[in-house]
Amino acid sequence: MTVSFANVSSTALARDYPPAPWTLWGTCLVGLFAVRAAAVEPLVPEPLRLLRLPVGLASGYIAVGRFGPGSTFEYSQLLAGVLVRHKNRIAPYLTHIAMDQDRPQRGARDLWHLMGQRWQFQWDFDDPVASSVQVWDGVRLVCRMQDVPINARLWPLKWNTPLINVLEEQELALIGGHFQVKMARVAWKFQPGPDGPLMPLKPVGPLLTLVIKGQAAIQPLQPIEA
Repeated sequence: MTVSFANVSSTALARDYPPAPWTLWGTCLVGLFAVRAAAVEPLVPEPLRLLRLPVGLASGYIAVGRFGPGSTFEYSQLLAGVLVRHKNRIAPYLTHIAMDQDRPQRGARDLWHLMGQRWQFQWDFDDPVASSVQVWDGVRLVCRMQDVPINARLWPLKWNTPLINVLEEQELALIGGHFQVKMARVAWKFQPGPDGPLMPLKPVGPLLTLVIKGQAAIQPLQPIEA
């Protein structure tokens, strides 16, 4: 199967965002946790399969980031999803993506086929010890992250992590990311809104919570065999 993305770059150039790769400089709060497989399986499209864990669980994740000077765009973004498998490949799949600016939202849609939402992000840095962020979908609380330590010892790290995405007619592509960051494992609290869109991703058991600061380079779509 051959997948052509020739029209994507020309579309991007005609609009108000640059083609990939995009550079993102900033801070992300990342949480890894178990979720109920039955709750998230309907969010995984064909031909992907949810990566199931024992006792009816699956692997979920959330990342909320704020990107500033030096980035292709300055904006806030939420990514959430689950681990999936396709043939011999295991990769993260995005079930939810949202941002607070129109231009990166349009770019994500046209360059990476990611149907992002427009949500509101409320960052609170007033506390000298800890910070927090709330994400809203109109009047509904999507999620809250709180008691995030401001001063944490960070360790340098480089890695490449591709996401997998389903395009039209079950065509597949990878979204590559090259990361040069500093990371710390720190304790903070994650709470999905009681009636919000992330309720299927409600954690079961403890979370692995991280703070990541640095640079990410988000690469163009790379088609793969379905």
